[in-house]
Amino acid sequence: MFREGENALQVLPPLVDVIPEARLNLVIYYLKNDQTNDAYNLIKDMECVMPKEYILKAVVHAVIGQQAEQKDHLRIAQNFFQMVGASPSECDTIPGRQCMAQCFFILK
Repeated sequence: MFREGENALQVLPPLVDVIPEARLNLVIYYLKNDQTNDAYNLIKDMECVMPKEYILKAVVHAVIGQQAEQKDHLRIAQNFFQMVGASPSECDTIPGRQCMAQCFFILK
């Protein structure tokens, strides 16, 4: 996103179904602007394929779980973080290790 998300709401929504990264960038925009419900509605039905998609979905669930003190969302976030952090392709990468750290943080 360029210029701190300026014009994001005009540019990204029409591209959500055309360019996969548009959906992810719009979710990030919503999270940065404290619009958690909008971020959740945009990502809840998304089928994740790439690690960055799992990570973003986990972050959304973690934020909702912490804000509303909903253990179900925290459990889902923990599972997504663990899935990425324990995967053979990601376990020795910085995002993979950050995911495992977040997983353990949620587990306390």
